[in-house]
Amino acid sequence: MSNIFEINKQRIDARIQKGLEVLKQQYTLKERSVPEEFKTLKIQNMIFEIQQFEIENVGNLLVMKCKDSVQMQMDTFTLMPYFKNLPLFTTDYMYAGERRSYLNEIYSLVEYQDALYLSYIEKFKQNKAKHDALPDMPVKPCWYDDIRPTYTAKITAPDADEENLQIFLDNLNTFIEMEQNTPVLADKQAYQKKWQHNKAYSDRLVDEGGISTDVFKAALGAEKTKKFFSQVFFAPDLYQK
Repeated sequence: MSNIFEINKQRIDARIQKGLEVLKQQYTLKERSVPEEFKTLKIQNMIFEIQQFEIENVGNLLVMKCKDSVQMQMDTFTLMPYFKNLPLFTTDYMYAGERRSYLNEIYSLVEYQDALYLSYIEKFKQNKAKHDALPDMPVKPCWYDDIRPTYTAKITAPDADEENLQIFLDNLNTFIEMEQNTPVLADKQAYQKKWQHNKAYSDRLVDEGGISTDVFKAALGAEKTKKFFSQVFFAPDLYQK
């Protein structure tokens, strides 16, 4: 294996480990037992290891790592909140030799967007602006553009690895600050509305597709992909009340 292949493996482990460390400083994380059929997934000859956590009083955390594929190495860190008026925060970092491509995305899966909510959307946009000098990764239009108020999509070389990691940490820390300053949903009805937004997004991804979702569907089929999304990736089944 080339040296860059091993470096990429280290980058994957470092990002996930750092993300978990940051969360554990503020929250109780409980690792869930992933159903046997989803512990490892083969997607286009890439073997993904899956971990799932409950962030107490926040929601679901999904971690995926593919470190040993010559075709592409990749990691995913996705946080789906359920107990407050918060957006979905999802990130994918991909490595093909020395080429890095990554996404940090915010999705407004919420019933309302008040002044507090919108102030943090602006903070996410400011995080993005700090790194405008990095080359953009082209992103095709999709049905979810209307609920994705901001995202960072870049293509870089290894010399930007530290900055790439910092973008993720800046956004994660903004999410944590937003969570801590946002009140708990007032009642069961408000919780149910938030849950419905999360559930609708999870289902619609499978029904109408997305760049990465289409890859899942091609490998697993629509039914198994929806089950994976519902139980593990976004986990609305586990948060239904």
